[in-house]
Amino acid sequence: MITIKSLVGFQILDSRGRPTVAVRIETTDGWYKSVAVPSGASTGAHEAVERRDHGGAFAEKFYGGNSVYGAVHIINTVIAPNIVGAVPDINEIDNAINNLDATTRHEVLGGNATLAVSLAGAYAAAHRANSSIARLLNPTGALLLPMPMVNILSGGAHAAGAMDIQDVLVIPHGAQNFEQALSWSVAIRECAAALGKERGFITNLVADEGGLGIPFSRTSDACAFLLEVIEKVGLKPESEVGIALDIAATQFYRDGQYHSRATKQSYSSSEWSALMLELIRDFPILSIEDPFAEDDWSAWSGFMSSLPRQLQVVGDDHFTTNLQRLQRGAKEASANSILIKANQNGLVSDTAQVLKAANANGFSTVVSARSGETADTWLVDLAVGWRAGQIKVGSTHGSERSAKWNYLLELEKFEETTFAQPFKK
Repeated sequence: MITIKSLVGFQILDSRGRPTVAVRIETTDGWYKSVAVPSGASTGAHEAVERRDHGGAFAEKFYGGNSVYGAVHIINTVIAPNIVGAVPDINEIDNAINNLDATTRHEVLGGNATLAVSLAGAYAAAHRANSSIARLLNPTGALLLPMPMVNILSGGAHAAGAMDIQDVLVIPHGAQNFEQALSWSVAIRECAAALGKERGFITNLVADEGGLGIPFSRTSDACAFLLEVIEKVGLKPESEVGIALDIAATQFYRDGQYHSRATKQSYSSSEWSALMLELIRDFPILSIEDPFAEDDWSAWSGFMSSLPRQLQVVGDDHFTTNLQRLQRGAKEASANSILIKANQNGLVSDTAQVLKAANANGFSTVVSARSGETADTWLVDLAVGWRAGQIKVGSTHGSERSAKWNYLLELEKFEETTFAQPFKK
């Protein structure tokens, strides 16, 4: 019988050069695996607590308080003794973690510590079943490869405020397979860089997720630029490639107002909603994420009732992959889609429960990476295994991004797969 022989946490660096948590797990048959967790720049107030060493006993001065030695210590001294010797099973390992920390946001152990162990357990469980995580979660039939949502232009917390909003992305919804969808996205990203350079913008500096930090004072200007790029590469905006917006409105919401740094103006919730509705009417926007602040609930519901056409309205900071917040959102009709981030939740099995509840309430699901990523590809395994339908990794630059795109290409090549078409009419 295969059991867990050892579990050791350690500190590594993410794609932004910031410390993050990693775990190496080994089983009694000699198999071992290292797994790392990401961290976000734009974080919601309600997501799992990320344990860092700010001023604490484990603080390392050269990391500016961002070291995670405390989280590593918790893994090695508190969690590991309760995991070593167990038979690898996702639910059983996650139950053991919940028994150690019953708080909803993992305030005791830290969500970065709990997720690292949870993911390591998932890999060990897959090894025990002689399977990938994707196949462990979805053992029979064709694997569903998700529709990519690809970052092209970045602002907000990802690009030092180059735009008020966080990202302008493309959804290659007319593609017939994942490889074609990715090739279209690459062409758009490269054309955007070339066109931006032609117009005098600095395009060799990229944002956290690989998007171009081209400054636009108005979101409409960014959308118009991207629309021009899509057409320039020979694709059709209406039938082949749509636009997605990540507003991340919590980042510029203060005292009941939405404050635009670019225009130096402030807007009430209703005024801000009118601006969002104008963008939707003027551009082929398929999806809009966090158009309002995380707790501006009435604005979310009012916006949903005012939409001029069918649109994917995604809650990220609004829901933070939290079951209770999702349930309230379903009851109040505040959105119709949820961004799924495992590190917002803290456990693989609990994240799966949120996704399952979203599906039961008719929400679409978008499994997402974070701005501070690693080269790990477990995100793809989860998105495919859960049949999420959509995935948001970032742009097509940066090895931490391309590792995930490349794994999806590998799955399409060697596994029985089908390609999700969530926007097909």
